[in-house]
Amino acid sequence: MTDPIAAAVEPIREKFVQAYVQWLPEMQKLFPQGVSEHPFAIQHDKALIRNLYRIDFATQLEPKPEFREFRLNDMLAFKSWDGPVDGVHIHLHPFRWDAIVVQLQGAKWDMAALTRWFDRWFGLMKDTPVVTPGVQTGGFIHAASVQDEILHADLGTAPVEALTELIAVARASGAIAIAISDPVAKPTTPKDQLQ
Repeated sequence: MTDPIAAAVEPIREKFVQAYVQWLPEMQKLFPQGVSEHPFAIQHDKALIRNLYRIDFATQLEPKPEFREFRLNDMLAFKSWDGPVDGVHIHLHPFRWDAIVVQLQGAKWDMAALTRWFDRWFGLMKDTPVVTPGVQTGGFIHAASVQDEILHADLGTAPVEALTELIAVARASGAIAIAISDPVAKPTTPKDQLQ
């Protein structure tokens, strides 16, 4: 059986990753010494898991790092979806792959399990982030921050499995429902669900 969440979100990931991969050579022309998906420790943001962030593009690392962030101008629109998946109710709304909000109902995140998820998809090896040289993608999430029941994430170039595993962590955390949405775009109720 095909995972309905994976099937629904694959086009969202593809739209973002394709545009990001096309943007990187433009940055490399302007900044030949630049690198993509480089990890940085950001000490002042305590909500960031492990205080780590992968920057979309670093124009330089020395003497002082300088960054460029990639943003899509539009979202892939689709009709919001509600339904049970593996024993938990999912509310799936349009979102951007690099700006997703996952909110639990009836639970808070299991931080140990969430940190293990982060370590895997951020690319930590023995507590040290993997660094890929030059301009290439590594299939990494770029950041995740959490406060109580709400997680904000930039899923970067990570595969869809990163999101489906995150949903499994949410389910194991005891959530009775999980809402997936965009932090800016407000979901609307489909016309056939209006009362």
